[in-house]
Amino acid sequence: MIRALGEFFAVKFRRWLPDSFSFAIILTFVAMIMALTITKTEPMALLGHWYKGFWLFLQFSMQMALIVVLGFAVGTSPVLAKFFDWLSKRVTTPTGVYLTVLIVGGAAAYLYWGFTVAVAVLAMELARRVKGVSYKYLGACVYCSMITCVFGVSITAPLLMNTPENQFIKLGLIDRVVPPAETIFSSYNLIIFAATVVVMLVVMLLMKPKTAEPEWDVAEKIEKGEIVLDTSADAAKIDKSNLLPAEKVDSSPILTIFACICGFAFLGYYFWTKGSAGINLDSINFTFFIFGLAFWGRPSLFAKAVMDGVRGVASIIVQFPFYAGIMGIFMYTGLSKVIAMWLVSVATPITFPFFAFLAACIVNIFVPSAGGEWMVIGGTLLEAGKEIGYPVGKLIMAYSYGDMCTNLIQPFWTLVFIPVLCKLTNIRARDIMGYTAVLCIAWFILLSILVMAL
Repeated sequence: MIRALGEFFAVKFRRWLPDSFSFAIILTFVAMIMALTITKTEPMALLGHWYKGFWLFLQFSMQMALIVVLGFAVGTSPVLAKFFDWLSKRVTTPTGVYLTVLIVGGAAAYLYWGFTVAVAVLAMELARRVKGVSYKYLGACVYCSMITCVFGVSITAPLLMNTPENQFIKLGLIDRVVPPAETIFSSYNLIIFAATVVVMLVVMLLMKPKTAEPEWDVAEKIEKGEIVLDTSADAAKIDKSNLLPAEKVDSSPILTIFACICGFAFLGYYFWTKGSAGINLDSINFTFFIFGLAFWGRPSLFAKAVMDGVRGVASIIVQFPFYAGIMGIFMYTGLSKVIAMWLVSVATPITFPFFAFLAACIVNIFVPSAGGEWMVIGGTLLEAGKEIGYPVGKLIMAYSYGDMCTNLIQPFWTLVFIPVLCKLTNIRARDIMGYTAVLCIAWFILLSILVMAL
């Protein structure tokens, strides 16, 4: 039944879900209509709020583009190519490939969601080596493995609320920091984490296709010559006999050694002093950069690998401004606060965490950024929670679960890994999101029960 449901949604989403860029424009239109009708914002003021928000994600856009490009460069290096060859000799069945991606991806996302791009490289490399793997379903496994990040050490709202002098303390909405013991390391979160892992693995394995459609069996298509692989990794062997002096500099390992000594020295010092609190987009990108340079061994080879990865980030460049614009509409018109207040106004001490979770689910469709969304509706939820007397740590996590849950039906975060998977064959968000929608439904039901029961 679950497999049939997954295939049903897969067909419907592929038929009806627009391209992710079109989806962003449609959401912009819906957000504008909602703001005009609900908040009574004047049309020109609304356009001003949209424009004001349009550039909120410029830094974030660059960080995201880098994490895709550098993650791809690391994952396609000769060092990891050998590892993938070793792994593929041990993971020889489609089920083994799916489980490997779900488990490795879940563990990586728990540490930091940005590692998902490396998991996508792992999935791509296994898919091209193991026959019978459904590439579109495997893409869904990559996306679904990201959900564990909401329980992990890098989730935005709990980290922000553990930061001294954060804006919520300054506004008087809370009079202290909220330590991780009350959020990510609480028994409440750990129980829901364990239940989520079980549900994710069970639902995804029950949806596993019996056989891969010929269109999506990339290993078979490679063998038939229908897909021609990029041989960048094979270029690591350089014939130096006819190189010009400048080319010898480019292909020399001396520059790489110098840069890597500096980079690894800093990384060691940085994470020794910062610990897990130092995990962020900047530090992960720098780590990918240094490891990529080390794994390729030559500046020229690393630069070529980066250039190959750059071709996949166009979607990030054009879509992030639209989502930032939607965030501007929600922030500056007060639309998000209105939605949150509607939901929490009918809540009781028992149902309050469900309505906080539901508010995050809804707003996340339009503002798929955990930090941005918390800045937008966090104050409203904290005020309501204080009035009802609900524990602030549980409230923060209930919000976080909602923010992650509807990511499974929102194509925004597929931009992190879809460019990598496209290196083998053209795959889009619509191809995978039928499967992720089924997990979204199952997880929504589970979370709805647990946030009220625990």
